[in-house]
Amino acid sequence: MTSSSRRPRTTATRIVVAFAAVLLLFGLALAVMLVSLAEIGRAEREVARLDHAKHAGHHAAAMAREQYIHQAHSLLEWNDSHVAHYQEVAAEARAATRHLRAMVTGPGPIAQADEIEVLIAESDRRFRAEVLPAIYAGARDRMRELHARTEAPVERVVAINGELNRTLERASDAAGARAEGIRARARIVVVACFALAIVLAIAVGGYLLRSISRPVAALTRGAERLGAGELEARIGLAGNDELARLSQAFDRMAADLAARQAALVEASRLASIGQVASGVAHEINNPLGVMLGYVQLLRRTDGDREELRIIEDEIRQCKAIVAGLLELARPVVVERAEVELAGLMTDAVERLADSGQSEGVAITVHGGPPVTIVGDERKLRQVVHNLLGNAVAAAREPAAAAATVEVAWLRDGADVAVTIADRGPGVPAEALPRVFEPFFTTRPRGHGLGLAIARSLARAHGGDVALRPRDGGGMVARMTVPCAAPGAS
Repeated sequence: MTSSSRRPRTTATRIVVAFAAVLLLFGLALAVMLVSLAEIGRAEREVARLDHAKHAGHHAAAMAREQYIHQAHSLLEWNDSHVAHYQEVAAEARAATRHLRAMVTGPGPIAQADEIEVLIAESDRRFRAEVLPAIYAGARDRMRELHARTEAPVERVVAINGELNRTLERASDAAGARAEGIRARARIVVVACFALAIVLAIAVGGYLLRSISRPVAALTRGAERLGAGELEARIGLAGNDELARLSQAFDRMAADLAARQAALVEASRLASIGQVASGVAHEINNPLGVMLGYVQLLRRTDGDREELRIIEDEIRQCKAIVAGLLELARPVVVERAEVELAGLMTDAVERLADSGQSEGVAITVHGGPPVTIVGDERKLRQVVHNLLGNAVAAAREPAAAAATVEVAWLRDGADVAVTIADRGPGVPAEALPRVFEPFFTTRPRGHGLGLAIARSLARAHGGDVALRPRDGGGMVARMTVPCAAPGAS
């Protein structure tokens, strides 16, 4: 999956995800705290219940002793003077045993509470059923016997209550220890969550610094450099978020500005050349024509001397320069018509061969599919002639790897790309950016106008001309022009 097909990550999404992670840790700490508090609350309620149960056991034992005291007083005094108050104590003792039974849980404590309740109830029953009748009957021997029997249940109640109290104490200690363990675990988890949250917050800060602050700073620096006139300023941020897309848009804008600036400089240079050419070219061209006529006359009258031939060649070179100046100076008017590219290329190669300019150079045309282009046939032929002439001249250089030129064309979307490749010595890398400047040339006999004119004419057609090194040596000239629309007449 390419980066363009991936779903763009937004800065807002990254910020939300980062802070959501921090909030998640705080939420986890809060959840642990709430759960721990609930468990601690249950443990503390259990401790309170057990403490209350111990108090209920003590109260039941105390009421058992209180009940026995009234029974003993009745036996010792041999009368029923304590019976009225005894009724209240006995009722309170029964209520205490029922309360104890309700407060305890578990098989052991329940059995002990039940036994205490049975013992107190049995003591009350014996007092009512055996002691009181003996008192009323005045049977002192029987009362002495019953006195020993009424004391035994109380001692048993006290013993059972002691066992129950120890059981409840152990359970209370366990519940307290459980609550303390929960507190300790909760402290560890909460501290760990807060520590992780702090670390994550620092990481989020660093992440936001890298993903937001630094790109914004880079964009600011790039904008300042561009504002200062550095059209080569680029941001170069990778990624597919808003800042990366903004950086890419900024880089495209800077490249467009640089291209437009270069075009303006070139247009200004051409305009300056045009002003000079329009004012001087005719003044130079007329004397050159006169000089050429006299040289030709001298060659006919004084013989074909080498000096006269050299003078004629130099005059013709000067006229070619003047013609190039005039071509650059005058506005390009394109008379558009449909042109068969194959015929145009073949005709250009044949004309070059007929003129003898391609002698010794093998020109190969790799015919592509039939393509119809839209443009001015004469001007397009001039573009091809200039590019072919440069390639042939390079192929004839002594340093050329091979005296060959290859011509091909290929559809490129709505355009057609024509390539003309040679195996000449090539162009030095430091000179390549200037090859389309007027009067710039790397050849001793060149005048530096051919490529400038070719690019000017190609751009007038909505295309362009470019030059690049060829793998293995040589250069490749590439001309692009629009194709005819399907169905166009």
